[in-house]
Amino acid sequence: MQTLFVYYKLPQHEHDHWRPRVEAFQNELKQKWSGLSSELMQRPEATPEGIETWMEIYRHTGGVTQEIMDSIADMATAHGLPPKRMSEFFIPLR
Repeated sequence: MQTLFVYYKLPQHEHDHWRPRVEAFQNELKQKWSGLSSELMQRPEATPEGIETWMEIYRHTGGVTQEIMDSIADMATAHGLPPKRMSEFFIPLR
């Protein structure tokens, strides 16, 4: 089963601005895609320059398909979420 990881960097001082927006975005995605689960994580520490790295994790009961991945990217753009979002699929070790 494929899991989608989306990560990006944000200025630490914008943390409180982005968190509710990303959480609302994830809730909307879960309403659109039945069986989708999500997590929102961050690296434990910001860089010395005050930059945080955030990670959105998406799993779907049928695996995250390319269609779901494209929908996530399109909706992120529509919601004005941070650009430069890097997306990668991972699967369990075989």
